[in-house]
Amino acid sequence: MWSGPDKQVVAIGRFVMKKSTQGFILMVVSACSAAGAFAATATATMTNTVTIANNCSIATIGFTTTYDPIVTNASANQDVTASVTTTCTPGAAPVITLGQGANANTGSTDSVPLRRVSSGGGTPTYLSYSLFSDSGRTTTWGNTVATAPATVNATGTATPVTIYARVPSGQTGIATTYTDTVVATVTF
Repeated sequence: MWSGPDKQVVAIGRFVMKKSTQGFILMVVSACSAAGAFAATATATMTNTVTIANNCSIATIGFTTTYDPIVTNASANQDVTASVTTTCTPGAAPVITLGQGANANTGSTDSVPLRRVSSGGGTPTYLSYSLFSDSGRTTTWGNTVATAPATVNATGTATPVTIYARVPSGQTGIATTYTDTVVATVTF
């Protein structure tokens, strides 16, 4: 190595260069080597899939009413409403059926349910009632596809459906609260 008061010179084999030039050349050679190491690439495609399956949820609100067997309902039916609400995946074809009830009368079937509310207790008394899919209360809503109302719209949002109930006139019973439990099912 040769050096002077204001120069530093390095000899490499037959070449002589200034120290600052040597650093620059090393930096350029390193950068070229690194760039060459990352110049090759390969690619692949990735397929991502999301499947939405048909699904529904169901909720009900039963009816509550007062029945007067002595005056009002001695000759007039007690008509009330209840509701069932479904939320189903768009594209589903939901069908809502209503069971016979926990107190179904003898001879009750899924197609022709004979529903009753019960006073409960050891020796219960009963009042008959019916559930319908139409406001005229002529089409019994049963526990079969054939007795279910027309297919409910599946929009992805809550869709309420009215249940039309009737407690027929002319029934008698003790003064108490009568109840029944009906299972609502949505098939989709």
